[in-house]
Amino acid sequence: MSKNRSSIKEIEFRPANPGDAKVAGNLLFETFPKKAAYIIGLGCEGRARKILSDIFQIPGHRLSYEFTQMVIHNSKVIGAMVTFPGSELGKLDRGLYLPILRQYKFSGKLKLIRRAFPLIFIKETTSNEYFLSNLVVKGQYRNKGIGEKMLHHVEELATDAGLSKIGLIVNLENQKARRFYDRNGYEIKAMNLFPNRLVTHLGPGSERRVKELS
Repeated sequence: MSKNRSSIKEIEFRPANPGDAKVAGNLLFETFPKKAAYIIGLGCEGRARKILSDIFQIPGHRLSYEFTQMVIHNSKVIGAMVTFPGSELGKLDRGLYLPILRQYKFSGKLKLIRRAFPLIFIKETTSNEYFLSNLVVKGQYRNKGIGEKMLHHVEELATDAGLSKIGLIVNLENQKARRFYDRNGYEIKAMNLFPNRLVTHLGPGSERRVKELS
């Protein structure tokens, strides 16, 4: 087995805090780079990364430190994941709008609303599921078994929350992620396709997947 694919056995999880903002913002950007740059950054990747870092420090929304777990190896942050009960998604989505809108003047606010509008109609999870909103491992630590360990931790969090299903959304163009979730028992329940005019900016669409815990 090559060095790149050798497994990392020891990782830890800890709740994020506002001090993780810079590293967490960059990690979260990597989980939806096209959408983040096009919508949150209004076409600017650097601005999207900065906004994600800034709003990470604010409680009450789906990309906040409150719902993020940092993944640690040898005292270094090597990944992150955002999870919460699906019943909380509506409230946490609404909580996300205001801190992002505050980053822009009036014309920017209108542009952001127009760009985000198609996402409103996508069903991401249900109230009886535990929702895995974002999962990312730093590039040099991928293909080492860390993602599987993260999914096992999500299962523990779901069980602790009294839920027996885990839901997530994966982009259709992310073939590696789709194969990863295939291997780990996440079944396709629905597909969400974007119109052709948005494919360049948002990708072709996404799959909604669910795993039922035994």
